Amino acid sequence: MCWIADKQAIKYTLSKFLPQRNEQWVQSYILSLMEDNSTWDQTIIVDNVPIGYCGLSNLSKQNRSAEYFIIIGDRNYWNRGIGTFAGQIVLTYGFSKIGLHRIWLTVSEVNHGAIKSYESLGFSEEGRMKDACFRDGSYHDKIVMSILEDQWHNKLLKRTPE
Repeated sequence: MCWIADKQAIKYTLSKFLPQRNEQWVQSYILSLMEDNSTWDQTIIVDNVPIGYCGLSNLSKQNRSAEYFIIIGDRNYWNRGIGTFAGQIVLTYGFSKIGLHRIWLTVSEVNHGAIKSYESLGFSEEGRMKDACFRDGSYHDKIVMSILEDQWHNKLLKRTPE
């Protein structure tokens, strides 16, 4: 996971990744997620190489909701549809296996590639957190996006040929 030192790859990730981190720290962090009952996460592996991870956090049984997260850390795999494919797996798992009603996320307004991927999965904007992220010397908004289970299932039906 040498991508953890790639400032471009982690630019819009959790703020806790932004200080210089090493692979041991990342492995510890991912292990802590695995032990957390409010998180379901998966490593994204391509050609036997871990290139990122994705999943659901803040799982709420009461509200039947969770927050989607993903990072494709190895830039050699950006813009290949891997993130969108991983998102399809996570959303299917969340709605079909866990029985969620709503999956949501936040994304930096300047992260256009991520927004495009999320929209292709069926997420839509539901609000903004003004000046919620500070990167490259300036503030920008975080967009809150969500998808509901009926929207996901309708999207699946539209993809399935009759």
